[in-house]
Amino acid sequence: MARICPVFIPHEGCPHDCVFCNQRRIAAPVSPEPAEIRERVCAAIRAGLCDEVAFYGGSFTAIPAARQEAFLSAVSDLPVSIRLSTRPDAVDGPVIQRLLRHGVKTVELGAQSMDDEILRRAARGHTAADVRWATGLLQQAGFSVILQVMVGLPGDRDTWRDTAEAAAALHPDGVRIYPVVVIRDTALYDLWQAGRYAPLSVSEGADAAADMLEVFLREKIPVIRIGLNPTEELSGGSAVAGAYHPALGEMARSRVLLRRVLKELAGADLSGRCLTIFVPRGRTSQAVGVGQENRKRLMAMGARRVRVIEEESLTGDAVRTLLE
Repeated sequence: MARICPVFIPHEGCPHDCVFCNQRRIAAPVSPEPAEIRERVCAAIRAGLCDEVAFYGGSFTAIPAARQEAFLSAVSDLPVSIRLSTRPDAVDGPVIQRLLRHGVKTVELGAQSMDDEILRRAARGHTAADVRWATGLLQQAGFSVILQVMVGLPGDRDTWRDTAEAAAALHPDGVRIYPVVVIRDTALYDLWQAGRYAPLSVSEGADAAADMLEVFLREKIPVIRIGLNPTEELSGGSAVAGAYHPALGEMARSRVLLRRVLKELAGADLSGRCLTIFVPRGRTSQAVGVGQENRKRLMAMGARRVRVIEEESLTGDAVRTLLE
């Protein structure tokens, strides 16, 4: 796994204030200068802590070209790979040539939704067609493409699986799933305060992320993150509603596993019986569930005891059950 040195450039290059976004609360308040970035990355390399630099937080390819050049030149001669995040409508031929010239390997595209009405209500300023176009251009140029998608945007109560299907059809190298979090000083916060937006709860967000996760698992597309990274600012009160939980990814993955168990048990009577769940190595915690929620659910269905055993012969997301 790459040892990533993140560089946050909050809101730089963003032509729109999306309803959900306040990067200055999510990340650092100001962007570092190129010389500072180089110094930080060099120190991380010397300490053996960095083999990839990631520019996050803004729309990198939408910032002025000279500033892009300055950021990239600060690290492009170092023994690291480079990734960055940007908007789908900020990718074109000159941008691709610049990124190739500086050795960028991975581009993360903020798709957020593949439904144009939801994108409009989120004030994204781009369409699903822009996502398809940008993804194709980047893939043709040889970049690894990561798509970032969200669940629970205004108007999005049942379309996230459609977004997952449409995103999977683009064959990205990976995805990030972000259930919506209401953050102070955003348009979404104002809508929520006015009673015009009902955010997903943590549990609903985990279920929705699990819906998406099932699609990507089926298509063998890696899901590299579920939920916002915990930060001191978010944990300190900036996240006021929505699906914010430090273990949201684990919750979503454990719910996918529970669905597989329930499918195995379809029609079975659990009353008073002992249930053994066999899972691949390292999946015990997901089988049990965060706060033992899966075990509690199965016992509420009548199981007298639930135990989990890791089995070498099982791989991926396979499960097996035994009722005694």
